[in-house]
Amino acid sequence: MLSSREKILISATECFFQHGYATANISMVARYAEISRVTIHKQFRSKETLFRAVVEKYIADNNILLNEYRLSSEDFWTETETFILKRCDGLFEEVSSSLIRTDLLHAGQSYCQDIISENELKVREIISTRIINEVKNKRMTLKKINITVEEFARVIETAPFGLALSSTEEDNQAFVKHLMKVFKASTQG
Repeated sequence: MLSSREKILISATECFFQHGYATANISMVARYAEISRVTIHKQFRSKETLFRAVVEKYIADNNILLNEYRLSSEDFWTETETFILKRCDGLFEEVSSSLIRTDLLHAGQSYCQDIISENELKVREIISTRIINEVKNKRMTLKKINITVEEFARVIETAPFGLALSSTEEDNQAFVKHLMKVFKASTQG
């Protein structure tokens, strides 16, 4: 049995992903969750607070993937592609349109920048550690592309999220896979 908080967060996620931040509201979430607005307001002071909680939950769920990625010693590129694709799932598959993705990204930047920045740094540090290991074991070189480990980790971490802003309805997962192939080819010794 789900707690009221879990029901609210699941319903809020659904509302935000279907309707965007600008359109979704506490009343809509209450209808989706079949919980009173008063109950929601007791736990979350505002739509912004609720949105921050949704983002925090999304990041916490993805940090399970991050920990698995950090601990893995499997093929760097296979693991990195899988990690990035799983991390982008909400942006690519659950959000119904590019306009809503853009709205959610804007809301995230407006209301959750501190949460997002902290998580980005954590992800980049872990990707950097994996890159350092690849370079040390001579499975990767950054000499051809003349970039630092930290810069390359940032490119790997951020590039796929640019797709979320794209207005095209292309297969974004295929694009990420192609991007990883380009990264891999450019760093082979």
